[in-house]
Amino acid sequence: MKHVSVKLLTLVLACALFSAAEGSGMDVRSRLEAGEIVALDTSSQGSGGSARMQMLVQAPARAIWDVIISCELAFTFVDGLEHCEVLEDTGDRALVHQVVKRGWPVPKQDYVFESLREPYRRIGFRLVEGNLKTMEGYWRFEEGPGGTLVDYEVVIEPGLPVPRFLVRRNIEKDMPDLLACVRGLAAGSIGPDRAGDDLARCPGALPQ
Repeated sequence: MKHVSVKLLTLVLACALFSAAEGSGMDVRSRLEAGEIVALDTSSQGSGGSARMQMLVQAPARAIWDVIISCELAFTFVDGLEHCEVLEDTGDRALVHQVVKRGWPVPKQDYVFESLREPYRRIGFRLVEGNLKTMEGYWRFEEGPGGTLVDYEVVIEPGLPVPRFLVRRNIEKDMPDLLACVRGLAAGSIGPDRAGDDLARCPGALPQ
């Protein structure tokens, strides 16, 4: 009898955990379909931080891809971008030099990163040189009936100390704004009324 009770308890707990996970997944899907930028995981430690976020874009992956790899449009969606230059581009690999200056107390960031591309499924990036300690991550694209699911993950650590509140702001506000801006530039906002909302979150000037 005792063994039966233990088995029943185990089964109940397993069902409860499965239901919670399934409910959580459905909650994420409903938030994505409502146009929200969903943070799946975020953390900050010292001057650095990491985040994984998702969004749904009502546009083909190629349209989003073209925005992300464009130096011209990067001035619109990267906050404080002063310089962007493609040093090398072989199609599946590119080296890009960027300079970001957001003003005191954040030090200027001057770096070169490598972009590894699998059209139109994935863009991986990693720091090659510069005054950052760490910068790496990826963009992933998955087309479906409801649009393109964009999965973005980044780990970044400046070379010089940055106040903790700015690290949190970068993770909690600036990264979602970047994603929303990319969606707006790709003309993939969720619903006609949200296009203006997405573009209003762009930190840089909109292209003419």
